[in-house]
Amino acid sequence: MWPRRRQADNGSHWVAAIQDGAVLRALQVTYGPDERPRLAWVHSQESADFSRGLRVLGRAHPLRGVSLTGVLGRAQYRLISTELDDLPREEWAGVVRWRLKEQVDFPVDDAIVDVLGVPQDTQNRGTQSAIALLEPRAEVHALALAVDDAGLTWSAIEVPETGLRNICALAETPSQAHALIAFGSEHALLVITLGGELVMTRTIEVASAALMGSEEARGGAVGRAGLEVLRTLDTFERTHSKATLSGLSVALPGGAAGMAEVLADLVYVPVKPLELGQLLDCSALSDNPEQIEALASLENLCLLGAALRPLSQAKGCQQIDMRDPEQAEGGAIAWGALWGLRGLAAVLLLGVVSVIGMSLATKRLDNSASAFESQLGPLTAATASLPPPPDQGALDQLRKAEALQKRLSEALITATAQSAGGYSEYLMALGRQTQPAVWITGLEVRDNGRRLALSGRMTDPGFLPGYIARLEIEERFKGRRFNRVEIGSVSSELAGDQQLSTFFLSTDDAAKADAQGASGRPKEGQP
Repeated sequence: MWPRRRQADNGSHWVAAIQDGAVLRALQVTYGPDERPRLAWVHSQESADFSRGLRVLGRAHPLRGVSLTGVLGRAQYRLISTELDDLPREEWAGVVRWRLKEQVDFPVDDAIVDVLGVPQDTQNRGTQSAIALLEPRAEVHALALAVDDAGLTWSAIEVPETGLRNICALAETPSQAHALIAFGSEHALLVITLGGELVMTRTIEVASAALMGSEEARGGAVGRAGLEVLRTLDTFERTHSKATLSGLSVALPGGAAGMAEVLADLVYVPVKPLELGQLLDCSALSDNPEQIEALASLENLCLLGAALRPLSQAKGCQQIDMRDPEQAEGGAIAWGALWGLRGLAAVLLLGVVSVIGMSLATKRLDNSASAFESQLGPLTAATASLPPPPDQGALDQLRKAEALQKRLSEALITATAQSAGGYSEYLMALGRQTQPAVWITGLEVRDNGRRLALSGRMTDPGFLPGYIARLEIEERFKGRRFNRVEIGSVSSELAGDQQLSTFFLSTDDAAKADAQGASGRPKEGQP
């Protein structure tokens, strides 16, 4: 249950992972001196939860001491081609953030923005062509929490276009551009590179299954794909007239020879299937032909390209990293949902241990009281007919001690009964409804649960109504009406760059004063 020590990597083992719908995909590439990159293993498993999938992956393949890079899904980011004035590169992200804010469906003020410059010596334009990448802050936090809950850390986060770029660069002819089209389960992606840099990209809505279906469906899919490829190559020739395109590689699961022949009749450059065996050392998969065949899919090629990041870096190519810059520099991330459950479990365990301890103490006191009673009975009978002895005062003290022991025993029994059914079920209910954007800092239960007070923090006040509604499905909170709701904010000195809000809920107006005075709820600004 405690955080595991994260070992530093030496850059020779790179693992790329992506959550593709309900499937987690991953693979590892290793590097040695004067050797081709070696594909060590390919992993695929059903897992709707990214964090759980990473933990299963860590049990199947050791992830200690490796560089772990993530690949964003298609819906997790936006890619937009744009033009930039003659500005220093460090100012590009700020210009893009302001210029493209109306072209995305999420706030760009706190989004992650990265920019790839298109080589200028290929075109006659005076302005700088660029490819902008924008990722919502919510996606950044989700990926950071998933890897942190698995006890790991990201070395970088790529997008499919930059991953496929690294594959296309391997097939380049020196001083000439090259194109690569890869077909996936939902769509195809076409990239054109020059000198290892991404020059142009296009998403084509043709899935690999359509190319292997009926003759009629296959003919329509091939026609659409061929037309989009031809349009893209024509656009490249017009806008990058100073560059020469050496050829087009085709990647398709199940074999790309047929598709390569069709495209060769439509375009004016040489077309051939992508041969990964000539570009990488795939000998580790030689006994699994199905995995080798599956490598030709868009999903696996983007992963493989992300794991080839060291090759691209060694060539001096532009790199992107869609992590939060603060987290990339070792900053703290938000409290993960898994660690929240672990914290609640620790509190619950402490409560159970306390109850057991009080039960044992009560039992010992009961035994002591019974022993006193057994000793006191004969003494009372023997002294009933006798005049008060000289030590009557000592006997009176003994009787007072007996009465005190009985009162203490009754108090402990009452406290044990209340603790056994008091807080644990409230804590378990809160644990079941834990959310990454809302966390609890104080809980007060009084009058056998008739009076409740709850306090905490959240990244967005808009999450509070939904959180309260989910609490009402829990038995301990069902039918409870919070008559008092207060929302505040955390000072910037304590919240840092995050926009944090505090909240306080209670079932009566007097609960806040009780909670602040007696429950130990943290004061404003404390974690």
